Amino acid sequence: MADGIAAVAAVQRHGWDAHVLDTDGTTRGLLGMHVHPLADFTPPPAFRVPNLYEPSRADFSDGVRLALERLHAEHHFDVIEFGVSGGLGFRTVQAKRAGLAFGNVVLAARLNACSRAERERACRWPAGLDELEADFAERYAFESADVRHTPEPVAAEYVRSRGWSGVVNPAADPIVAYGAALPERSSGVESPARTPLVTVGVAYYNLGQYLPETLATIAAQTYDQLEVLVIDDGSTDPDSIRVFAEEELKYPRYRFLRQANAGIGATRNRCLAEARGEFFVPMDADNLARPDMVERFVRGIERNPHLGAMTCYFLAFDDAAPKPAGTYLFACRPVGGPHAAASMRNVYGDATAIFRTADFRAAGGYGTDRGTSNEDWEAFVKLVNRGGRIGVIPDHLFDYRHRAGGFSRVTDGFANHQRVLCEFARADRLPPGEGDVLWAALLGFQQEVERLTARQQCRRYKIADRLHAAYRRATAPARALARLTRRS
Repeated sequence: MADGIAAVAAVQRHGWDAHVLDTDGTTRGLLGMHVHPLADFTPPPAFRVPNLYEPSRADFSDGVRLALERLHAEHHFDVIEFGVSGGLGFRTVQAKRAGLAFGNVVLAARLNACSRAERERACRWPAGLDELEADFAERYAFESADVRHTPEPVAAEYVRSRGWSGVVNPAADPIVAYGAALPERSSGVESPARTPLVTVGVAYYNLGQYLPETLATIAAQTYDQLEVLVIDDGSTDPDSIRVFAEEELKYPRYRFLRQANAGIGATRNRCLAEARGEFFVPMDADNLARPDMVERFVRGIERNPHLGAMTCYFLAFDDAAPKPAGTYLFACRPVGGPHAAASMRNVYGDATAIFRTADFRAAGGYGTDRGTSNEDWEAFVKLVNRGGRIGVIPDHLFDYRHRAGGFSRVTDGFANHQRVLCEFARADRLPPGEGDVLWAALLGFQQEVERLTARQQCRRYKIADRLHAAYRRATAPARALARLTRRS
């Protein structure tokens, strides 16, 4: 925190009003600063829903970002500076890149240190996915910030050697650079400059119980340049066949198509092939879109022309129980990388995402294996393996219906994951830097297993020694008596 305090002091010397978001309780009581303890900020209800995976530094970064949004609404910041170490600014930068917030704020990254360099100085490899994700968050926050300041030459040289972009010689006075980067004042969140056609493709099979509610959420979208395709993949349930026909009459502007049963991957590929939109948003026939889902998707991907797709957060609710407003089983808040970690976990998100239609077609769309699931995860990996890039909109844009009979829950988990690994095996090369991450993870995870195994063995030996000592103490009188008996 000392370097952060020094940065605040530099801001004050220039006559700027300085605020500090205290994330660890170390700046309380400092004079001359507006200190805002992070612990004083309660996240909105959606962000209090537990994440699908274990808590990570990306989740902590979400708390930082939400607190900064509230502070910015009150104080109207010109610049927000954050240290790179720990990835505190990760979700804040992600939110700005997606067009959610901070549109008129300069986000400045100060390279104080990075976790990977500190780990290597300690001669240690990454011990788990959380460390890989933290490395990714730090690099993303630095490279995607509006302004980068590299006051530590050793840290700067290290990240430069690891291929980080944007590493520059430190400015004599970074505050001047921050001021020069200030944009014109605006509302902070702009509407899309264009309104390109977006195709929403709904794959449907025996889900008549849910389709009307799903289509109603699509009809309620705030973005009106929509083409909606609904394809019945050979439903066999009479009620589902009837509902499909009823919905076709209800929405004459939508295109309802029927085909012989071919599976979810093939059905989504037909949606992709039939799509007329510049962008393509696949959607399951039982999920529920938030009213601004497509609008936010379009805003995000239009602001990031280098991305081939963008995913988002979602909230899952239990289909077996009534869903009072705000009651959810879990949330999914994907990090978006590193790509090497996608061989172990879906770091990208759910099938409901926005794709550049032409890019997704060129990448081959979805796999069509009918015996396994994870076709969405596989498609993301395929897109990146072919040179595409995937971003994340850090907000909950739809509700996911968690059904006991969902395809991903009735298929074999090993085979589902193997499907994704096969896509990695087919890749000629990983994106720059990802091979290094993958091999370091392989070595680090193996060493962590060995360490835990050794610790467990040591624990067993200690328990055995204690039991043996207790046994010796308990049997000491009997052994003493036996020795006396033998002498007599």
